[in-house]
Amino acid sequence: MLTVDTKSHKPTHASAFLVWYSKPTSDIKKVIELGSGTGIVAFALAKLYNLSVDGIELQKELVELANQGLILNNLLEKIKFYNIDVREVKKHFERETYDMVVSNLPFHIGKESPDEIRKVSRNANFELINRFVEATAYLLRNKGTFVFVSSPKILIYLLECLSKQKLITQKMAFFLGSYNKPAKLVAIRGKKNGGYDLVVESIIERKLESGISN
Repeated sequence: MLTVDTKSHKPTHASAFLVWYSKPTSDIKKVIELGSGTGIVAFALAKLYNLSVDGIELQKELVELANQGLILNNLLEKIKFYNIDVREVKKHFERETYDMVVSNLPFHIGKESPDEIRKVSRNANFELINRFVEATAYLLRNKGTFVFVSSPKILIYLLECLSKQKLITQKMAFFLGSYNKPAKLVAIRGKKNGGYDLVVESIIERKLESGISN
C-alpha cells in the first residue's frame, strides 16, 4: 500500500494491528473508519479484502493526503474520505448503514504533542473517546462488527463506554513488543448487541508482522 504521509503522521504498529484484527467475515462488505488519517488502514482493507470503505477524518490536510493516496493505489471506486468531526456523523450519515466500524483511537490522555497534526490525531480525553463509541453505535448495523486499537491504559473506560451502547466485546488481543514488557496496545473486536463470550489473546510483534505480510 502506498501512502502520502507527513513527518508527524505515518503508519505505525497500531495501523498494522488494526488491519490484522479487522479481517472480515463473509457478511461484511461495507466498512467505515473513524479517524482515517492518511488512509493506510482504509487502503489495506479495500485491497486485501475487496471491501467498500469510507473514512472520517477531522484534519483537512490528512484528508487531502489520503485522497492523493487513493489515486496512487487505484482505489477511487472503493474508498471515499470525508473531512468531518466524529461528533457530527448524524448530520452526514444514515443510522446503522455499515457492517463494520474500525478505528485506531486517539489514546494519549493528558499528554499534548507540540506538533499540531500529531496532537489532534493522537491526543484525547475521555469525552472524545466516548464520542467515538457513540458514533460507532450510530453507524453500525445490528449485529455488525466493531474493531478498535487503543492503549491498555484506557481499556477499562473504553469497555464501560462500549457496554453502555450495547457494543459487546467478544475478542481481545494485547500487542507485546516482547514477553517481559507490558503490552503496548490492545485490540478489541465485538458486535452490536452481540453475545457475551470473550476470547483473550497475546500477539507479539513478530507474529503481527508475519500475519500482515501474508
